[in-house]
Amino acid sequence: MSETENAHTGAAAQAQATVLRADAMLTPAGAVAPAELAFDADGRITYAGAPRDAAELPEDAVLHELAGHVLMPGLVNGHTHSAMTLLRAVSDDEGFMPWLAAVQALEQHLTAADVAAGLELALVEMIETGTTAFADMYHWDAELIELVRSAGMRALIAPASFAPETVGFPGVSAANGAEVTALTEELAERYAADPQIRLAYGPHAPYTSPPEFLSDIAARAAARGIPIHTHVSESAAEVAQITEQYGATPADHLERVGLFQAAVLAAHCVHLTPEEIELFARTGAAISHNPVSNLKLGNGIAPLPEWQAAGIRLTLGTDSVASNNTLDLFEEIKTATILHRGARQDAAIVKASDVLAIATHRGAEAIGFPETGALEAGRLADVIALDVTGSAATPFDPAALVSHLGFAATGADVRHVFIGGRHVYADGEHQTLDATAVRARAAQARARLADLAEGARA
Repeated sequence: MSETENAHTGAAAQAQATVLRADAMLTPAGAVAPAELAFDADGRITYAGAPRDAAELPEDAVLHELAGHVLMPGLVNGHTHSAMTLLRAVSDDEGFMPWLAAVQALEQHLTAADVAAGLELALVEMIETGTTAFADMYHWDAELIELVRSAGMRALIAPASFAPETVGFPGVSAANGAEVTALTEELAERYAADPQIRLAYGPHAPYTSPPEFLSDIAARAAARGIPIHTHVSESAAEVAQITEQYGATPADHLERVGLFQAAVLAAHCVHLTPEEIELFARTGAAISHNPVSNLKLGNGIAPLPEWQAAGIRLTLGTDSVASNNTLDLFEEIKTATILHRGARQDAAIVKASDVLAIATHRGAEAIGFPETGALEAGRLADVIALDVTGSAATPFDPAALVSHLGFAATGADVRHVFIGGRHVYADGEHQTLDATAVRARAAQARARLADLAEGARA
């Protein structure tokens, strides 16, 4: 056996079995310390438990001795807009509508090359902070999907649409909402057997998509088994607008147009009524909780404890970096855990263990990757290793692994990332992406966008 590993820069699976040994590991049954995780050449976990004798290890396995590290499932980002990494820090101190106007002023200048640059930057940031799968709504096409596949990540892809005649990204593509809907169906068929890619319809929100368009997508989704990813009740202004326009709150309006006859992943849901919470629970719709974005834009505090009590399917998301400003899900995990403790003066109302589950296996199920998200035999090996030798981890108590991951760990602690057994981030080095070149392209694209926006204001 060797302590060195092959750098898997191609799309091929592992050539042989792999064994990881670490100080501790988060499993569905709790912390295991010390720990060993093994997966086969197909990237499927064969063992997760205490370290075994050498004679019990797979023959010719690649062994990684990761002293000073802990293992946990890869994180799942349940809602983001990856290409918007180019719009980081565009508007940091304005409310939702002024923020949206500032973002759109730059978005109108985006090109296809800009979207690719922004997406690749997001892939770099997500991988190096421990995210292995994500749900995304933005401009998408086959070339962009191939960037995700090449990087090794998993994604639920929702090409964004607004109305049948509306062109959402005029500098990028001339496709209108009807054409984006058709493209979504084409891509869903093309990637139907792909273990890394799922497709979803992406009608943006009830305040940007007319009822007839939403009804058509709902019928298509139900007939084809393609899920829907949309925004719901993100701000109080949205709720007021929809209520005045249609005589119903946003989720009730979406039920009237038939959206919940299909599988739905709804982002934000900050202002759901008790009746709407019951609707989500009854229909099996999933919610992506985005606490940092909700707070930064002043949109409010979503009722996570009520969602949990109702048994709603949940995932945790960052939203875009234009409203966050990072893709570090550890920040979301801590924020989601402590937010309601302070707001309701109850330190037990949300537990770190529950939020970690939402950020891993519950999130993976919600976005369509149920074979991932937990370190147990039979699942796919989406696993990350975090360094626990730093000051914020000292003294490190393996028995308090959940506490460390929930309250002290950050994305900067991630040192290794495996996705389906493929080693995509090895001791802090990207194996599938040229991070330096990606950052340079993104910086150049952002500078050009800023110059164009400044010229438009002059």
